[in-house]
Amino acid sequence: MGRASLPVRVFIGLVLAVVPALLLGVGADVLSRTVLSTLNPGLLAVGLLLLALAWCLVLAVIYVRSLSSDASGMLTLARRGEVTSSVMPESTRDAFGQLASALEERNRQVAALAAESKSAPITGDPREVAAHIVRSARRLTDDPTWSLAVVRSNTPELLPPGVYHAEASDPVGEIGDSERWASTAREPDAPIGRARRIDGPWGAFLALDVSAGDELVAVLTAPWEGRPEPSAAERDLLSLLGQHAGTQLDHALLYATVRQQAESLDRMASVQSDFLRGVSHDLQTPLTSIRALAAELQAAPGIGETARADLDVIAHQADRLRRMVAQLLVVSRLEAGVLTPRQEILAVRPLIERTWKALRADRPFTLETSGSPQLAVADSDRLEQVLWALLDNAVKYSHPEAPVAVHVRPAGDEAMEIRITDAGTGMDPASLERAFEQFYRSDRARQLVPDGSGVGLYAARGLVEAMGGRIEIESTLGRGTTVTLSLPAEHADAEVEQSTPAPG
Repeated sequence: MGRASLPVRVFIGLVLAVVPALLLGVGADVLSRTVLSTLNPGLLAVGLLLLALAWCLVLAVIYVRSLSSDASGMLTLARRGEVTSSVMPESTRDAFGQLASALEERNRQVAALAAESKSAPITGDPREVAAHIVRSARRLTDDPTWSLAVVRSNTPELLPPGVYHAEASDPVGEIGDSERWASTAREPDAPIGRARRIDGPWGAFLALDVSAGDELVAVLTAPWEGRPEPSAAERDLLSLLGQHAGTQLDHALLYATVRQQAESLDRMASVQSDFLRGVSHDLQTPLTSIRALAAELQAAPGIGETARADLDVIAHQADRLRRMVAQLLVVSRLEAGVLTPRQEILAVRPLIERTWKALRADRPFTLETSGSPQLAVADSDRLEQVLWALLDNAVKYSHPEAPVAVHVRPAGDEAMEIRITDAGTGMDPASLERAFEQFYRSDRARQLVPDGSGVGLYAARGLVEAMGGRIEIESTLGRGTTVTLSLPAEHADAEVEQSTPAPG
């Protein structure tokens, strides 16, 4: 038979301490009147006190030894979390066993909830997430009666209101009066968001709020008629389930919204690219015809100087439009990923001179080369497009008499730099950060040149990077801009660098 529990032993100890002392006092009083009547009462009282103290001391020693094993067991439990049968009374072992079992079950449920939350398909269809939430509630509580009622949804095309079950393929039920009642009914003095047991015209239900902001209102419900009241720990766990479910739905709707927007932007970009490609091809033929006819008329006899000058302007503007159309074609080919520049070895100085001459800009221009002679490894036609776009910007966004300078220098044994500097209006930090964005033009640029396209720098960067180089911009508002091209290069003799013509 096991040892008595701690309270019983303490009660027995008190009885053993008090009853013998009382009996000893009564007996001493009787004896003092008969047999011990001749003794001094003071000495008799001292003797009785000493006997009582001796008896209490004996009991204290016995009970200290008896209780020390219990204290040792409790200390072992506190330090190790272990209960040893040799030092723990049976009743205490039973209590600790029940507590350990309850904690183990609660830990299992929390771990299961964490696993369910982690496995939620938030990157898929929000309806699949709704079904996953119902499955999680059923598995966590081992109750197949749970369902999710979405009462209000801010994105009904992604998550329509209705009653969802454990499978996404199950038909979505209609919201009834019981679901609307469950979403609004509250227990008296119950905190918002806490699992609640509610009673109403349709019976008793356990309800969990599953909400993400004010736009989405949903509730997990299960019939609870005839079931015991959920404990505080069970309510806490179910409330946590509702919070996780709300987060899952919120993330799923956010993913779906972003995915829809991305698909819409992709469609718009595809339409835009197709439009640019079609317009560019359609413009190439008439511009080529205009340029050819202007050149033919210029060569015809009997043309006056005024008409010849006008034809020259027509030819120049046709060339300018042709270059702009070529930029649009480059943009469409860059986005399609089909642009593959040729690898040629060429001198850049003649190419820069020819490009500047084609601009016909009446302003100071300097072209400087320094360091050891080098030849660029690039596509001459693509590099000419880049140079034309950068020099054209330097002219357009600077005053009519502002100088433009180009400096060519080595950037190592296998690279070269082309720095194009102007004394124009420059760019502020915000415009500089977005300078290479497609179709971007700052407000200041729109004021200076209203008819710009906003694709020059975008196309230039794409072409330079396709040729294995890079492009950088330094600019200060009101002081000008410097654009640096870095291109692959190889060493060349000075005579070769100066005499090699730019390919046509």
